[in-house]
Amino acid sequence: MRTPGPKVGVLLCTLAVAANSGCVAKEQYEKVRANLRKCDEHRQQLQQELQAEKDNVAALQNQLATIRDQYGGKDAEIARLQQENNQLSAALDEMKKTAQAALDRPPVEPTVIVRKLPAELHKALQEFAQKYPDMVEYDAQRGAVKWKSDLVFALGSDVVKDTAKASLQAFAKIAASPAASKFDVLVVGHTDNLRIAREETRKLHPTNWHLSAHRAIAVNNMLMDYGVSKNRAGVMGYGEYRPIAPNTSDQGRQKNRRVEIYLVDRRALGVGQANGMTWLRDGSMAFARVK
Repeated sequence: MRTPGPKVGVLLCTLAVAANSGCVAKEQYEKVRANLRKCDEHRQQLQQELQAEKDNVAALQNQLATIRDQYGGKDAEIARLQQENNQLSAALDEMKKTAQAALDRPPVEPTVIVRKLPAELHKALQEFAQKYPDMVEYDAQRGAVKWKSDLVFALGSDVVKDTAKASLQAFAKIAASPAASKFDVLVVGHTDNLRIAREETRKLHPTNWHLSAHRAIAVNNMLMDYGVSKNRAGVMGYGEYRPIAPNTSDQGRQKNRRVEIYLVDRRALGVGQANGMTWLRDGSMAFARVK
């Protein structure tokens, strides 16, 4: 039940006095005085409760003001971060458009004139392919040696498998022979288009470009360990941007994950440039594709 307010208490007291006024006995007089004391005590209690409620309201108002100040600052910070996010999103969209436009353009290949390798070198590569029929094949018309599929590297790794070292050593022996002495050795890395997902792998190879270059370097280092001169060695990495098969299947991606080894006539390497790319004016080459 709601407690009567101060005005109601005073009114009740007045009515009580009026009801007991006039010629009354002493006992009745004392009763009226007692009622008046009770009314006054009740009034004081109500005043105390009212003051307590006022103090409580003031405290709540202070808390509300503090919260408004805090959230007002957060709203400004949220608005600033949202603006930065919008700017970054716009920049990302622009980068995606630029990248897609670059991918949509037909690749500009270097101008290369390919001639048959010298007979002695051609014979050595033929015999090499016959010795490793399960691992390599030799294209006599193009002078090309190709390593098959996933035989050189594990996925996401630039460490040459032990099973591939014998064939690379045999190839290095041919590349270091007098028959190949006029040819430089160019190792070129390629990957598929799958993003590197494992965090520990990304620490070593942040992008497919890094992975392709690191694989080319690993093969190049091994060839030099097996006798290829450092002044005849070079490396390149194309990442995922020079596929030889669609990346829509496992078989296609396996073909695209490769390292190509070129034996290039050093007199023809880097003579000129077209469309920003080095071209070979009169190159003779053999190459090997390695995963």
